[in-house]
Amino acid sequence: MLDRTREALTAIKRLAFQQTPVNIVGMYKGVSFTERIQPIKVGLDHVVFRAPCLRVCFTLRDPVYLHSRILPETVRARPHMLNCASHELRLSDFTYSGSLWFEREEQRVQPERQVDVELRSGNHRYQTTLKDLSCNGAGLFIDWSGPDEPDLRINTPVDLKLNLGAGRNVGISGSVTQRRKAGRLLLAVGVRLHPTTIQESWLKDYIWRRKLEILTELERQLNSRLEPQRAESLFF
Repeated sequence: MLDRTREALTAIKRLAFQQTPVNIVGMYKGVSFTERIQPIKVGLDHVVFRAPCLRVCFTLRDPVYLHSRILPETVRARPHMLNCASHELRLSDFTYSGSLWFEREEQRVQPERQVDVELRSGNHRYQTTLKDLSCNGAGLFIDWSGPDEPDLRINTPVDLKLNLGAGRNVGISGSVTQRRKAGRLLLAVGVRLHPTTIQESWLKDYIWRRKLEILTELERQLNSRLEPQRAESLFF
């Protein structure tokens, strides 16, 4: 891990010395925001970049992700300082993520409120919580307390039943694409959805409306944050 951290820092420093910009990605409730940022200073264990636009700055959390065609893998980094007066963003703790960055082919959103989803696999039923949703995929959390973990292997066929509001219960078939422990008794599961044409139209409508809500909320919070002070470090 130490070698990968050192290699990532060296790679980012090399790009900085060459004045080569990289792409930074921020996430807000499932919606991703990307902007190219220019390196301007190099420190012993950090690099200072020209800060992205304020909307992107507001979405930056720990970690942030950097990617470029020149980098062999996506790089995770920790934001330490954002100075709106000098328009500088300092990042450190660089490490490779283990994979390349792929732009999402479809929009993904997080629900406004908790959405309970029933997941059925064979004779087993699990009560799950929706993490995020796209037209062809869903992220779920399963809080389990039994002696055995849910038997949900990759490619296992499943059926989901979820309520997208307006009294509309949607039953969609799919298959498990990933699973990982998110806590001692919490399992994160990714499901590839196989919606019918009508179900896909329902999903697109929900995702479109939810994205508008998220963007409106983001703008409102950003404006609220900027009102009292504009020239200090606002987020870190």
